[in-house]
Amino acid sequence: MSQYDVVVIGAGPGGYVAAIRAAQLGFKTACVDAGVNKAGNAPALGGTCLNVGCIPSKALLQSSEHFHAAQHDFAEHGITVGDVKFDAAKMIERKDAIVTKLTGGVKFLFQKTK
Repeated sequence: MSQYDVVVIGAGPGGYVAAIRAAQLGFKTACVDAGVNKAGNAPALGGTCLNVGCIPSKALLQSSEHFHAAQHDFAEHGITVGDVKFDAAKMIERKDAIVTKLTGGVKFLFQKTK
């Protein structure tokens, strides 16, 4: 069994930052989190906020705001659009890409600090 100086429970916004900082200070550090990503094949680095909470919600909200603006607000700016359509699958795909990019950033930081 491995021995660690610091064990951080949770890889959310506070946990991963604490684990990285402890490693930067020279402590042998582990970060433990039970969450798994959407595909079920990797840790859900970033916790609830990054994987299913704040970040995905904001990505979908931004897409919805653009849709609303195209329907209701563009005309006052002199922009005319045709029939605006809503593609939920594309919005989800964009949201998933954002989550994947950001969780990859956390993974990179973990690898960088070992």
